[in-house]
Amino acid sequence: MWVVVLLGGMIAGRAGAKPADVKQGDGKTTDPKQADGKAGDGKQEPDNHPPSVTPSAPSITDTATLSAPGWIEADITGFKNLNRDRSFGTPSLLKLTAGNRRLQYRLATDGYIRQGDHTDGVGDTYFALQYLYKPQEKAGFDIAGRINTKIPTGRRELGGTQKFDVGALLLASRDFTKWQFHGDFNIGLSSLTRSGVPGVDYQVLLAASTTTPIRGGRWQYSNELVYFAPIQGQQYRVTTMHGFAFAQHRYEVYSAAVQWQLHGDAATVQVLLSGSFFPGKLF
Repeated sequence: MWVVVLLGGMIAGRAGAKPADVKQGDGKTTDPKQADGKAGDGKQEPDNHPPSVTPSAPSITDTATLSAPGWIEADITGFKNLNRDRSFGTPSLLKLTAGNRRLQYRLATDGYIRQGDHTDGVGDTYFALQYLYKPQEKAGFDIAGRINTKIPTGRRELGGTQKFDVGALLLASRDFTKWQFHGDFNIGLSSLTRSGVPGVDYQVLLAASTTTPIRGGRWQYSNELVYFAPIQGQQYRVTTMHGFAFAQHRYEVYSAAVQWQLHGDAATVQVLLSGSFFPGKLF
C-alpha cells in the first residue's frame, strides 16, 4: 500500500527559538518577517537557527518545492489502519537538496510493518531523484519531476513482490494568496510487478491537496483528494485526508491526520502521525 504513497511517497527543539517561521508540506513560509530574521518591532536580528522544513508527510500529495540545500531533512510517520487488515507501519523519508537548488535526493523505506495477523518485519526501500524545472517566481507554479525506483527489501508476506519497480511523478505547487493559501498537485505513473506471478501493472495516480494557515502562525489545516487507477486484483481507489500540522519551531513540525477511503478494497479509515526535522547538515 505504501508503494504509491512514497511515490506521490520528531525531535526536541531549542527553548526560546522563533517558532512561527514554518514551511509545511507545501514549501511555504508562514511568517516572512521571521524568515528574514526580523523581530516584530522591525529591528534586524541575527538568525542562526536551521531553515524551515518542507514536510512530505502525512499526505500522499507531495510538494514540488525542494528542501533547504545541504540539510538532511527527515519525515518520520506512523500509520494505523482502524479496520480490515488493522496494519501498523512506520514509513520514513530522508531528503537532501544539492547546492544548485534544483536536484533533490530521496531515500525512503516502508519501515517496520505489523499486519493484523501479527506478521511483521521491514518493508521495501525506495530511491528517487526530484528536479525542480521552474520556480513559482518564473512560471507561476513550482514545477518539478521525479523518478523513483523500489528496491525489493520487503517479504511477500508483507506485500512485497521481491522485484524492482519504477515510477515517475509530475509535481506542481503554488501559493495562491498573500496569506499563503497553498495547493499541491501530482500526476504519477508507476510500473508495478506482481507478487509470485509474471506480469506488470501500470497504475496512474492523481492527487491534489490544499493547505490553509490558521491565524497565529503555528497551526495549519490540510486536506486532499487522491485517485489510484485499478490494477490486477485491486479496484480503483479514491481517498480523502484531513489533518492539522503544528510548528514547534520552523525546523520542527508535527502533523496528525485521518484518511478515509471513499472507494476501493483497502482499509476504510487510517490514522497518521508524522514529524519533520533536520538530523544534520552536510554542506
